[in-house]
Amino acid sequence: MHSHDLRQFAGAFVISLGVVSSAWAQQQDDDVVARVGGDPITFADLEDAWQRNDASSRLRMLQDLYETRRRALDIIVGERLIAREAKMRNMTRDALLESELPSRSLPVTDEQIALVYQRNQAQFGDRTLEQMSPEIRMFLERQRPMQALHAYMNELRREAVDDVVVTLEPPRQAIEVLAEDPVRGPETAPIEIVEFSDFDCPYCQRATNTLARILDEYGDQIRVVYKDYPLPSHPNAFKAAEAGNCANDQGEFWPFHDRLFESQGSLDVASLKTYASELGLEAEAFAACLDSGRHASRVERDLEIGSGYGVSSTPTLFVNGRAVVGAMPYESFVEIIQEELSR
Repeated sequence: MHSHDLRQFAGAFVISLGVVSSAWAQQQDDDVVARVGGDPITFADLEDAWQRNDASSRLRMLQDLYETRRRALDIIVGERLIAREAKMRNMTRDALLESELPSRSLPVTDEQIALVYQRNQAQFGDRTLEQMSPEIRMFLERQRPMQALHAYMNELRREAVDDVVVTLEPPRQAIEVLAEDPVRGPETAPIEIVEFSDFDCPYCQRATNTLARILDEYGDQIRVVYKDYPLPSHPNAFKAAEAGNCANDQGEFWPFHDRLFESQGSLDVASLKTYASELGLEAEAFAACLDSGRHASRVERDLEIGSGYGVSSTPTLFVNGRAVVGAMPYESFVEIIQEELSR
């Protein structure tokens, strides 16, 4: 691999750094952004209206902006680490990359080609895997140098973990936590995870398993707050959310919570009552609570709270106010938690 080639694909990374410098500066709340006659409209007025009228779009756009800036920042950090490594080894940057990248540029396998074909088959029309293989192989081989550079940056960053401190502030929401919300973990925990969830959502079940692993790993450093967000596409979800609140009345929310996620697909009212009885809840009180719809308004309130923060799907979690949308892998949560603990 020649130095000219290295500069070409490394430049593809560096060119995106303009995202940071060209991103607009954050305005202050009292900055005037418009006037109607002599009546000013401030930046705070604009943010409040955006939050009230289109919270979901606002959440996504702020998150996208942060992630774009963060990717660009990671590139800057990686380039600085490469420059430092080259200086330490008394080499030029190009010579360092000539030495380190070839071993990290892995060959393209037939299995990878088949996977790309399978995931994009609808775009290939009637063309077979055999016909598409040369083009797919060429496409993947073009990606390899950039992937090798990215892998090397990540390795240098792991080795320099104590030297790299990221203070770029992510978007946060100050989530309203109510006294009756089910909670796991101490109030003094440095990490608070507020989860908006649906008992009949399979992705929420994955998130539940991830949270259990996080609690096992971090113990008293984590506080989990549960909020109901039953989706209308799941006909049993709203009543299941009510049932969770009825179990909470008896101090048995979390065992009941776990049982419902183990029993997805069987969350009709009769089954909910059976689970309560099997878990040792006072059956008559539970049934009376569920049949009366006593906690329907509480579930509606959680839905309203979540929608106000931009929740539109489940699971949506806020880690110290930082939105995590969807059943993200354990490693993604660990990265955020470690960042928060280091602040």
